[in-house]
Amino acid sequence: MNRQKKDGGMKITLLVGTVILFSYFSSEAVLRQFVLHRAGGQSITLSSLLGKLPPGIRDEVTRKVTIAEYRDELKNAKNVNEKIRISIALADAISPQELQKTYAEIIDKYPQYPEAQSAFVNFLAAKENALRSISVSRYHKFINLLKGEPRLSAWSSGFFKLKSLNVPNKTLLEYLMPLLKMKPDGHEYAQLYVALSELAFQEENQDIELKAKKLEEYCETLPFFSEVLAKRAKAEAQKRAGAAAKKKAAAKQQTGSGKK
Repeated sequence: MNRQKKDGGMKITLLVGTVILFSYFSSEAVLRQFVLHRAGGQSITLSSLLGKLPPGIRDEVTRKVTIAEYRDELKNAKNVNEKIRISIALADAISPQELQKTYAEIIDKYPQYPEAQSAFVNFLAAKENALRSISVSRYHKFINLLKGEPRLSAWSSGFFKLKSLNVPNKTLLEYLMPLLKMKPDGHEYAQLYVALSELAFQEENQDIELKAKKLEEYCETLPFFSEVLAKRAKAEAQKRAGAAAKKKAAAKQQTGSGKK
């Protein structure tokens, strides 16, 4: 009896393994249907099957399953924020070319959403042959639409992108200059003001250097965004716990009144 079960399990594994190899050359949608298939009373798991495949094939099968899953998630996206996030992940799983195309579509359709940040950073100061090219001034407009930690993230990502392109110091200084006119709301901004003061020193602009250092000192008195988010999450959890306790007490009281 055990021998029959063992043979049956091997046949099932062989069957599904064959389907995986077939799906390697076909669509990820077909593959996903089979790896989720339940044959008899045994559940065929993807991880157990992938472990039996050669590395190259295993990687490609995993990629196709991931693509299929992202496509399912995209169909069920509840809002634009989720749609942007999943679209980027899906395109990244497909190919670099698809990712560039998706980034361009996001900039055209959803330029006001925080999730579009990676698309804007990708095309910041891009060359003329790129699908899109975002100027420093346009990137500033995008940053001004954001608040809190997403705004800081956009500032930092844009700065490091420009540095990676080896742009002149004057361009970096131009990029960071608007920071002098805003009131920072997180400790993490200090590093940007340090960069700004150093650039101003190199460009021999003492006025900008002093202003940047004052704002850097101010940032040192501010809490980290992570601390603010942690406190907010704790407050929300306590609020939910309090509401649940009140609901439970009210239900208990109502039950007690009913018994009388």
